[in-house]
Amino acid sequence: MLFFSIIIPTYNRARLLPETISSIIKQDFQDFEIVIVDDGSTDNTQQIIKQQFGNDPKINYYLQKNAERGAARNNGIKKAKGDYIVFFDSDDLMKPDHLQVLHDTIKQ
Repeated sequence: MLFFSIIIPTYNRARLLPETISSIIKQDFQDFEIVIVDDGSTDNTQQIIKQQFGNDPKINYYLQKNAERGAARNNGIKKAKGDYIVFFDSDDLMKPDHLQVLHDTIKQ
């Protein structure tokens, strides 16, 4: 079992999502998966994710029919394998110690 599942709902964020994902991959704490739930993007989000991150076993990409962010988050929870859920927006960046701080706080 993984410690964290990082759920990223996204819609038409192909130009922003790679930087977001890269900031998560560079975490000091590495016991996590990334669950990307594409809420029916009409841009090239799916192609970008497959091209840049398709071989990374930490990244799971799911495409759903457009149903809004809440539905995407709920679908991400259903797919998650981690003990703890971390919701993250598709246009945010994660500092390298973010998950380590969360982990240490949970363990305390």
